[in-house]
Amino acid sequence: MKKPNVAIASVLKPLKDARAYYRLGLSLRETNKYHLNIIGFSLKNVPNEKDISFFTLFDKNRTHWKRLLVSLKFVQTIQKTKPKILIVTSYELLPAAVLIKAILRFRLIYDVQENYGLNIQENQTQKGWKRHVAKYWIRGIEKLAHRFVDHYFFAESCYRHEFPYIDKFTVLENKFPGKPKPILPVQYRQGQCLTFLISGTITEVYGIKEAIIWFTEALKHQPNLRLKIIGYCPMKSYRIGLDKIIQGIPQIQAKISDSAITYPEILVAYQHSDIIMLPYYQIPSISPKVPSKLYESLALGKPFLHSPNPKWASLSDRYQAGVEVEFSDLGSVKKHLDEIVARPFFTGGMDGLPFWNEHENQRLLGVIVKYLDD
Repeated sequence: MKKPNVAIASVLKPLKDARAYYRLGLSLRETNKYHLNIIGFSLKNVPNEKDISFFTLFDKNRTHWKRLLVSLKFVQTIQKTKPKILIVTSYELLPAAVLIKAILRFRLIYDVQENYGLNIQENQTQKGWKRHVAKYWIRGIEKLAHRFVDHYFFAESCYRHEFPYIDKFTVLENKFPGKPKPILPVQYRQGQCLTFLISGTITEVYGIKEAIIWFTEALKHQPNLRLKIIGYCPMKSYRIGLDKIIQGIPQIQAKISDSAITYPEILVAYQHSDIIMLPYYQIPSISPKVPSKLYESLALGKPFLHSPNPKWASLSDRYQAGVEVEFSDLGSVKKHLDEIVARPFFTGGMDGLPFWNEHENQRLLGVIVKYLDD
């Protein structure tokens, strides 16, 4: 018997994205009941796997003119794969998804990974009138598509409050998709050569510049420290500015790319690091969330430094996992360095909270089964 097709589609997310592939995709494949079609960004061909087919939707710079043709290619791919359920992870694909749904009669799920309208308003990626146009354009698309969307996945629990008009939703947070393993206590020594890590998306409101300046101040107290930076930077001007700051500092190793970094590469960087830095600005588009990097740090037993945030502090304190740092306060750098070596981390081990486990699987599969049976 042919397995029903389920498609997961994005524009700029890589085909083996942490959420689409490692969380949603592999969870569905483990059931051995579905054939997955993952549609997204890739610079090279990705070979198909058992019960998973990959389709490249976009392979250019995010501002390339061919992005205007993405919806057409998306429709062609959906016509080819004929999914019973289509999970769209970007507002950009919603209009085309709604139109093709009228023909193919699939079930449409919108995986809300970001509050894109709020991001445009708060994240300083757009300026002036462009920001207002983009914000209302995105919110307009999401509102108009709402009556055609059968269900929503929320990547953050705060979205239930930020999207009050949505009542058919399931919260599936970006927890760590790996298998739980024992977490041992961590204790660093005074003067130990520690490696700090900044990873993921590189953008202004994620506090990357402030974290780098904080680290350069730390070098004045302990010159043998190291900093690794690995991630995708969508804004060329910001990337150039960071390059100027780190130029001539041998203790900083940076891989700042204009295309997505693979998730396994990020995880390798975790393995070779001691302290993870979470220097996010505390603005409305960020502070109510729990960063996936926080869950990753907990799951991998990596101590972290985080911006002041009550929700993050409660998780950090629960597992003795991190230190709260105001990265713009350079006068407190020495105090925080002393705190890092003065206290033990993860003395109580770890429970299942940071992991994408059977609980998340069952909620995901419950939605899929419901709409396949309807």
